[in-house]
Amino acid sequence: MVKKIIFTIIALVMVITIVGCGSTAKKSETQISSEFDGEIRIGVVTAITGSFPLAGERTKQSVQMRCDEINENGGLLGKKVVIVVEDDQSTQTGAVNAVNKIINDNIVALIGPHLSGNVMAVDQILKNAGMPFLTGGTSPKLSELGNPYLFRIRPSDTMVAEAAAKYAVEKLGAEKVGISYNNDDFGIGGKNVIESYLKYVGIEYVAEGHNSGDKDLTGQIMKFKNANVDAIISWTHDSEVALFARQTYELNLGKPIIASAGITMQQVLDMVDSEEVEGWYSVTDFAISDESSVVQDFVKRFEAKYNVKPELYAASYYGAMTVLADAIERAGSTDPDAIRKALAETQNVQGIIGTFNCNELGDMINEAKIVQIKNKVPNVIDTVFR
Repeated sequence: MVKKIIFTIIALVMVITIVGCGSTAKKSETQISSEFDGEIRIGVVTAITGSFPLAGERTKQSVQMRCDEINENGGLLGKKVVIVVEDDQSTQTGAVNAVNKIINDNIVALIGPHLSGNVMAVDQILKNAGMPFLTGGTSPKLSELGNPYLFRIRPSDTMVAEAAAKYAVEKLGAEKVGISYNNDDFGIGGKNVIESYLKYVGIEYVAEGHNSGDKDLTGQIMKFKNANVDAIISWTHDSEVALFARQTYELNLGKPIIASAGITMQQVLDMVDSEEVEGWYSVTDFAISDESSVVQDFVKRFEAKYNVKPELYAASYYGAMTVLADAIERAGSTDPDAIRKALAETQNVQGIIGTFNCNELGDMINEAKIVQIKNKVPNVIDTVFR
């Protein structure tokens, strides 16, 4: 009988203890939720693995940084902003799988995917779902999709690639141009714009393609050398442009080179020796050496938070979250169609790489920088506008 009473007392104590812990947990949740009236979930599809893992990491960091700042200032519409991240593995199949998963996770808008080919792979899925999404894909083909839910937060290669070709002809005096391009939507899109401009101004050119993952570009480089081109425009991704830099130097090509934006990023510059890219040019959205107060303030805050310097992906997608938050505030709603409408009406919203002004094609940034690399530092020498 005494044992029975003891066991009963112990059981009651355990129940009280469990209930007490439960009450404490609920109190903590109540305290947190009292600061915000619910959540606003933003999807992020980016390359956490695959061929662009560092790009994905910077994308995720920059979006999270902007969300943290928003939440520290009361959130959006009184709600806490939360990001939901899915890995697209830098592949079209990965992008399709990631998007199919994330659109069923109560998100109100999506940031990403980044690669133009991945955007084209998921375009119809997001259009059918009525999900507004912001991408840094630059292929001119994205403007032809006719998707009212697609918003580009970097300048289109329709402007950027033409600026590279124009610089080669007008500033470098090239009468024969080599075009080195990646055989994907990004590379071919840029090549087509460059070719169109060169044909228009009557400049001869030689075009040579390669694939992502190629380990030897000497055959293509020797064709440029044998053709005696005056300048080369390289339109490709991070690993391939680093390889191109190394092998053009080894083969003593000795011609001015203008590259797409990748060569300006620190993770790419870290792949090459200084002499391999000395004097190179690039048309890019972001240069860490840009002396504008907007850029330098962002660089300081990003480095303070993550102990690493930001690059193009960080600057671009910090801006994406900034303009998305602005649209949600103006919409006064988390309804995806209301957000889409507000995004389409965006004017004069300050980002890091430029000012967001949405046109009829969903292009939101219409400016870029021309830089030249000196001692592995991209220095801004001009700004171009659409």
